[in-house]
Amino acid sequence: MQIILKDILLFGYHGVHELERIVGTHFRINVLIDCDNLKPIKTLTDTVDYASVFNLVKHEFQETEALLEVLIERVIQSIFSSFSIVKSVDISIVKLNPPIAGFQGEVGVRLKKNA
Repeated sequence: MQIILKDILLFGYHGVHELERIVGTHFRINVLIDCDNLKPIKTLTDTVDYASVFNLVKHEFQETEALLEVLIERVIQSIFSSFSIVKSVDISIVKLNPPIAGFQGEVGVRLKKNA
């Protein structure tokens, strides 16, 4: 079973440049969670609640980090700590307006970890 949260849009103050930590910018986050469902899923407690995952992502996102690599590790560890049936987590965090002179596009990080 996979739990998918796609195109989460959050505003945050992450980055190595001082202006990023003052003004902030928009980010897009995608989360893919592989679960080990040993028993049939009949209720929400038998699986990973995607609303809870969204709240974990929002919570971790509120603490400013200079590096997205640090933030992504925190989010993954939070998911593993919250749900015992999670086998792996694959997350991408994309900065929609990076402060790079002359650059048009997006930048970000992606990390997949197994429990």
